[in-house]
Amino acid sequence: MSKEIIWVHEKALNSNLLADIDDNKKALFIWDNSYFQSRSYTLKRLVFIYETLCQLPVEIIQGDTQDIIDSFLPTTVQTQFTTDTKIKEIIQSLSIRYKVEIFKPDPFAEIPEGYDPTRFFKYWNTAKKTAFLKNGGKVTGKVTGKVNSMH
Repeated sequence: MSKEIIWVHEKALNSNLLADIDDNKKALFIWDNSYFQSRSYTLKRLVFIYETLCQLPVEIIQGDTQDIIDSFLPTTVQTQFTTDTKIKEIIQSLSIRYKVEIFKPDPFAEIPEGYDPTRFFKYWNTAKKTAFLKNGGKVTGKVTGKVNSMH
């Protein structure tokens, strides 16, 4: 079994983190029905997640997230940064047993730090200037990289 796994959660459904998959890494998405029910995900949202996963080089395994990750006995769990508190709790729980590396995704758009839009259209008027540009319009080099390692 792999010693390193990449745990792909539903807030990280893109290929950036999966670019360096090799024989020593396994990319997993865990289809955790209990977790989805606790989040009150609709069928429409679950279909979107599944259809997106079908386009990524990940293995989809059904079961409890913690149990599935434990079954691989990884030395390292890599995952993508998210502000989602429920996912952050899972990451914190994983970091008790494993070395966890959190990668920051390429930005969708350049949004000023501390910007707090009260309505979507206010956000979109700020985001649309750089949305869909490579690295969110940042001119500097590679943005994706390790931001935090927990162990």
